[in-house]
Amino acid sequence: MDSTTFKKMILPHYEEMYRVAYIILEDRHDAFDAVQEAVVKLWTKREELEGIQSAKGFCMTTIKRQCIDMTRTRYRRNEPLDIALENDEADDDLVKRIDQRDTLEKVTQLMDTLPAIQREALRLRAYSDCSVKEISELLGITTDNTRTLLSRARRQLKELYKHLIR
Repeated sequence: MDSTTFKKMILPHYEEMYRVAYIILEDRHDAFDAVQEAVVKLWTKREELEGIQSAKGFCMTTIKRQCIDMTRTRYRRNEPLDIALENDEADDDLVKRIDQRDTLEKVTQLMDTLPAIQREALRLRAYSDCSVKEISELLGITTDNTRTLLSRARRQLKELYKHLIR
């Protein structure tokens, strides 16, 4: 695919990609970065794009996944583990924080075992704090289906976690 075809196929969806990114990331700079990264990824895979039926759908899926990756990275990066050993209270706090971090890592690993759409819905809700309506728009499903997806994902995650800690 040449650059002219790429521009005609992908760039008309640029603004909508930005809106989706902004809904998920809630920051205009991060949304802009996400769209730029997504367009670069699409450009590197441009030969694979020639056979797709819906350029818009492909663009929306790419930007959603890019935002989820950015959210995950941002979440992990903003997990400070301050080591303060001034007194026993600080030691207790440190132990609690380490336990919380371990639990979070386990839950993140368990989330990776969920079906893709449940995982995506749950991450949008938990990490990006998207509303049910926003998630339904991003995933292209009804709000009722979104609620059901989230409920099933939470239930399955709880069951997986129970088996893990036994």
